[in-house]
Amino acid sequence: MPMMLAILGCQLRLITRSMASGRLCEAGAIRRLQPKQEPQLMLMMRAQCLVTKYIVGLQTESLSYVFDAIYWTRDQVQNKVPVIGFSGAPWTLMGYMVEGGAVRSFDRAKKWLYLYPEASRRLLTALRDIVVEYLVGQFDSGAPLLTVFDTNCGEVPPRIYEEFCVPDLKYIATEVKKRRPGALISVFPKDGEIGAFEDSDFDVVGVSWTTSPAEARRSCPSKTLQGNLDPHLLYADPEQIRERTVKMVKEFGRVLD
Repeated sequence: MPMMLAILGCQLRLITRSMASGRLCEAGAIRRLQPKQEPQLMLMMRAQCLVTKYIVGLQTESLSYVFDAIYWTRDQVQNKVPVIGFSGAPWTLMGYMVEGGAVRSFDRAKKWLYLYPEASRRLLTALRDIVVEYLVGQFDSGAPLLTVFDTNCGEVPPRIYEEFCVPDLKYIATEVKKRRPGALISVFPKDGEIGAFEDSDFDVVGVSWTTSPAEARRSCPSKTLQGNLDPHLLYADPEQIRERTVKMVKEFGRVLD
């Protein structure tokens, strides 16, 4: 089967990992528990002040190897298939930073939203600006399609997500489009209310396998929808996988996941 696209893995949390050796770590706002763990924001008032003081203005130079990898990959596929770049969304990145990695429940991160709402907004805004730079850098390196993953979207109530997260995601799409009009950009708010992005500048909205195609189309009638196969289906027998995949193709069209 011919390759249809190339996706560079391990980009979701590289922004947070790049901070572990930077000013936040030196200032005492971030610590590492183990060599391969995420940098962790310490849940204390001092960390709030340090984060908002030092995170603003962080640059993406430490992520230049990602841009090099995209350029190299595009060269290797001889520009015959598109290379897709991506980043974690601000809330997902904040969740990993506060928790110190991927966990079953983002209790500490959610506490930040309620205990320190203003500090949380400043942190999310700072991460938002870094994500914009990161995505623009990926586009300039040869990734014409960019995706923002908010894999922790379903961890918070819809009202909180609308208040703290949706505005920054919409800003990311608008700003990337303004700076790079040729970029195509998608968002995947996993288990979240996708209707919030109907009036956004995202070209594509990803749909979780917990949402039906009909419900998704009602929520985002004007957007290209990217659906929505449950990855656990791959444990089923080949005939069932084929049957479900064909059904998904008929329901969603050309953009599949």
